[in-house]
Amino acid sequence: TYSTDCTNFISQAMLAGGWDPKGGAIVQRTSNKYWFYGPTTWWTSYTWAGAENWYWFASKHSRRTKLLNNVWKLEKSDVLQADWNRNNNVDHSMIVTKKYRGTPYLTYHTGDTHNKSLSKLLSDHPRTWWYAHRT
Repeated sequence: TYSTDCTNFISQAMLAGGWDPKGGAIVQRTSNKYWFYGPTTWWTSYTWAGAENWYWFASKHSRRTKLLNNVWKLEKSDVLQADWNRNNNVDHSMIVTKKYRGTPYLTYHTGDTHNKSLSKLLSDHPRTWWYAHRT
C-alpha cells in the first residue's frame, strides 16, 4: 500500500509481537500520540508508516521503546532508525532479525533487505545519525 514501507513493515512486526493499537479515530491519525492501522491509508495513523512519527510515538509519547546509547546493544526485535542526512528528521526504520557473534543483523523494506550486518550498514552510511530502540 505504501511506496516506501519501511516503517509500515516495522509496525506490522510490532503488532505481531504484541503491541496493541492506540486510537483509531480519523481525527487522531495525524497525532504522534496514536498508532493504528485503518481500512485504508487515509484511516491509518501517521505513526504507523512514517519513520519520524513512529519515533515520537514509540519513544516519547507511548514510551513503548527505550532509546539505547549504543547501536551495538541492539538485540533481536529491537528497532534501528536512521537520519541519513543529519537534518533531525528520521528517514528509515529497520528491525533486528538476527544476532550472531555480537553483531546485530537488520531486515527492512524500501530496498528490501534481509539480515544486513550492522557493521556493513555503518560502513555504508558513515555520516548517518542512528536511533536504536529497545522494544
